[in-house]
Amino acid sequence: RRRKFPPPLAEPPLDDALILLQHPPTYTLGARSDVGNVLGGSPEFELVRTERGGEVTYHGPGQLVIYPLLDLRHHKQDVHWYMRSLEEVAIRTLSSLGVSGAGREAGLTGVWVGGKK
Repeated sequence: RRRKFPPPLAEPPLDDALILLQHPPTYTLGARSDVGNVLGGSPEFELVRTERGGEVTYHGPGQLVIYPLLDLRHHKQDVHWYMRSLEEVAIRTLSSLGVSGAGREAGLTGVWVGGKK
């Protein structure tokens, strides 16, 4: 497990923020995922186990990753509300960029376009 940030503080020293970045080629595995789910056998890139849910995810150059840092005590304290809000931002952003058909799939987390996440 890697942590680039210190553990949470009782009173965070900053307001809500966004971190936008590109990772070097990396596979991340969710807390309960299995390395056997990395397609193609032995990964050629760094493999990092994380505390998030989900399975294997590739991150790499050209893929913008956005990490929102929010103190939910100042918003609605509901993880499902938070996830749906993030999805809505993504859907609206894609639409403003001319990507049509972005939406949600029933029972799944994320934004889908043409049946693909």
